[in-house]
Formats: sequence, C-alpha cells, structure tokens
Amino acid sequence: MNRIGEIARLRRYPVKSMRGEDLTEAQVESYGLLGDRIYAYVLDDAPNPRFPWMTARQAAEMLLYIPTYLPGDEIQVQSPDGKKYSITNGELEERLEAKYGCQISLKHRESGCHDSKAISVLGLQSIRKLHEETGIDELAPERFRANIYVSWDADEPFLEDELIGREVQIGEREVRLKIVKKDSRCIIPTLDPSTTQAFPEILETIKSNHGGCFGVYAEVASKGKISKGDPITLC
Repeated sequence: MNRIGEIARLRRYPVKSMRGEDLTEAQVESYGLLGDRIYAYVLDDAPNPRFPWMTARQAAEMLLYIPTYLPGDEIQVQSPDGKKYSITNGELEERLEAKYGCQISLKHRESGCHDSKAISVLGLQSIRKLHEETGIDELAPERFRANIYVSWDADEPFLEDELIGREVQIGEREVRLKIVKKDSRCIIPTLDPSTTQAFPEILETIKSNHGGCFGVYAEVASKGKISKGDPITLC
C-alpha cells in the first residue's frame, strides 16, 4: 500500500450545525465517528421530511453555540452570550424557538444525524486553492465542517476527488474508509464560523469552478481508532 497523506486535523460536531471540536483521536464505528452529530434540532413543520433539521441555513447564529462533553456523556452548550445549557433540559430549545419563531424538537441518535454519508474528508490543499480562487483573506478550514482534514503528500488540491470508489487505510490499526461521493455544498461554508458574516462568493466559486462540490464523503469499511498525524495509505 502506498502512503498518500496524513490526518492534519480531526473534528467532530456533537450537535448538528453547532461549533465542532478538535480531537487528538477518535473512535470510528460502522456508522461514523463516535459522538459526531448525535444531537440535532428538528423543525416540527419542516416542508421536507427527508431534511427536517434546523441548521445554520435558517439560523446562522447556531454556528456560535459551543457544545462540550461532560462526565457521563452529558453535553453542555454555551450560547454566544456565555450562558450554559444542558442539551437535554429544554431551555435551549425554548430559547431557539423564541428567537426564530419556530417549533422545534431535540433529536438524539447515537449513529448521528447526517445529511448524507457519515464521514467527510477534505484536503488542506483544496482549501488553499479555493482561497486563491476567491481571493478572500482568510478561509478557515472550520467553515467546511469536515471530520478529517488531510495533508496530501503530493501537495495537490482536490486529490480527494480522485479517490472516489477507492478504499484508504488510516494508521496502523487497519481502519479503512471507502470514498464514495463528492460533498455537495450549501450556504454554510459561506458563513464565517467566528462571526457568521456571509461571503456568498465562496459558494459561487464552488458552483462555478467545482460543480457545487467541495470535499468527499466516506463510508466505514473497517472500524477502530484513528489519530491526528496518522498516515493515510491507498488500499
């Protein structure tokens, strides 16, 4: 097997559309990263039952809420004004309903509340290229909400696109992922994850230059632990 890169950053998102957290290691289960997007808010009157989630598409401020794991797998969420909520006691739900004039429910799913496939992969070189294409001063990787950010040994952008249909192994524990499809993008990457300021030219460039896709999705072929710095090899 040939080494093609390494994990540069590893991230999970305990609450869908809220801020993510950097990890030094993660458990990969058959359904994705353990603890990734295990909570989500659902719009009670969602027009599309196949996509019922309340996300930063409707409420950009959700990107500023910070979930934290506490002992016992309890998740605490800090709001932009510094107030802290237990994800399960209903107060945060009431706050969001009052602010955005909607009725929502909290959904919990151990296997994650995903839009498409469970694990998203993105090369740092692709972000660098998009930065050049858009001319935006700073293009933080956090905008793209990937699980695995890769530094490719070839130092080429969009190398992840060439892996569709292939399997990669991560580290020495034989965790394997099958790269299955490109990641179709919405408005969320246009929102600065620290301020929610919108830069619509990001999505315009992704659409015009890259067919509306940026990064790839993967399915789990073999589970185990992965760590920041693990080598990635082509199977």
